[in-house]
Amino acid sequence: MDLILYNARIYSLESTRYDWMAIENGVIKALGYGNDYVELETCECIDLKGKTVLPGFYDTHVHLIQTGLNYKGVDLSGIQTIDQLLTCIREASETVAKGKLIRAFRFDITQLKERRFPTRRELDKVSPNHPVWINSIEFHMSALNTLALHKVNLPYTIDGIARDERNMPLGYFSGKASAFIRHRMFDLMDNDLRESGMMKAVELAISKGITSLHAMEGGFTFHEKDVSFLYDNRHQAPIDIKLFFQTFDFSKIEKYNLDCLGGDIFIDGSFGARTAAISKPYEGTNLNGKLYFNQDELNFYVSDAHHRGYQMALHAIGDRAIEQTLNAYENALTTNPRRDHRHRIEHFELATEDQIRRAKDMDLVISVQPTFEYFWGESGGMYEHRLGKELASRTNNFRRMIDEGLILCGGSDSDVNRMDPILGIHSAVNHPKKTSSITVLEAVEMFTRNAAFASFEEDVKGSLKVGKMADFVILDRDIFETDSNLIKDAKILFTYKEGNQIYAYETIRGSYE
Repeated sequence: MDLILYNARIYSLESTRYDWMAIENGVIKALGYGNDYVELETCECIDLKGKTVLPGFYDTHVHLIQTGLNYKGVDLSGIQTIDQLLTCIREASETVAKGKLIRAFRFDITQLKERRFPTRRELDKVSPNHPVWINSIEFHMSALNTLALHKVNLPYTIDGIARDERNMPLGYFSGKASAFIRHRMFDLMDNDLRESGMMKAVELAISKGITSLHAMEGGFTFHEKDVSFLYDNRHQAPIDIKLFFQTFDFSKIEKYNLDCLGGDIFIDGSFGARTAAISKPYEGTNLNGKLYFNQDELNFYVSDAHHRGYQMALHAIGDRAIEQTLNAYENALTTNPRRDHRHRIEHFELATEDQIRRAKDMDLVISVQPTFEYFWGESGGMYEHRLGKELASRTNNFRRMIDEGLILCGGSDSDVNRMDPILGIHSAVNHPKKTSSITVLEAVEMFTRNAAFASFEEDVKGSLKVGKMADFVILDRDIFETDSNLIKDAKILFTYKEGNQIYAYETIRGSYE
């Protein structure tokens, strides 16, 4: 054996807990109890002194290049007023070379006292010599100053431009206009920036115990350069990266020899931007969001992708978008039945009881982001502010989905929220709507066994079993026995990929805290 871990609490997720595990050539060779391991010859034995071992975590919904690029920008999380925001932009303009882009991210309008975006005139005053681009936390809205607006050459008639009384752009944009802006901005970024950002993002993932992730790249809201860069460079990372191309252009899928597509192929938008398609108006408005396809269009694309044998992952947040997505999947599966397709719906935040049942009837996999509830689900949070109490009480009902038999896989939607499976587990167990919460085991399975199933990898990853990859994490506590309110405080002490240690807490402690 290359390595034996003993005196441990090894949760295999195969219905058994072991005391020791032996690894050879990156694969689990034996698991056992007590001190039976002493009969094995080994190069190295490690006494874990009662520490907990879990399978390596997945994050099944990450915009990896976007996450990496954000390390080069201004983080607006925690900003509470327009004045604070403008101060951050002014300070950045004092350190960035004249004429260079100032990019700000994680802007959450629901956390601002004024509940609005800054205007381009306000941004011009604090940064007259730099183009400024602010992106909302869920990617669906942008703000620009005048220099940046000139730089992107935005079509004047495109949908989503907020205008003043003279019909001039106020400086904040939604929908197609915001997607156009993002695409143009990403087009200006070179691959050196992408590389440094990607490796920084991978380093963060490893520190959070992630050994496999699903990268959702490309598409109109992002950029095809991200896809080509990640496809060429994903093997530089010491973890497994499965690439989902966010497009229905099948020639592009074939170009990269992929077997899956989607992630954030948007059927609707987001609650934060009031563009998620819902059945009732948003609180205090007559808006009920947008569907980005009509039913016939979506049926055509989904049927074609299904016929070609691709696995699909479609973004649907509001109940109207979920309905349209279910209709498209039903149409495809009725006209061309296919077993074990594992098609996915990403987010699925406002699903009705009937929609949950229909999703199960089609054996769809549901990709959820539990930290949405941690950050937005509390009383008075973004969900309630946007949807009102009645609709907000229905968001992310994990308990109902699991009871119906749906397979849920867990992700972060990074960089909407930071990659952190432990926080995801905590959020699912401590759901603000108590009747929607799930057990610790069910939450852990979302980020391990179920996630491996969602990517057709359950035979080699997702649990600790003889013959599977030795991907695992070592925690500082047993989250199955700790106070559920303290799960989020558990630390990843070590991350192992195929038997190799790729992260140790003590060596870089504090890097992301």
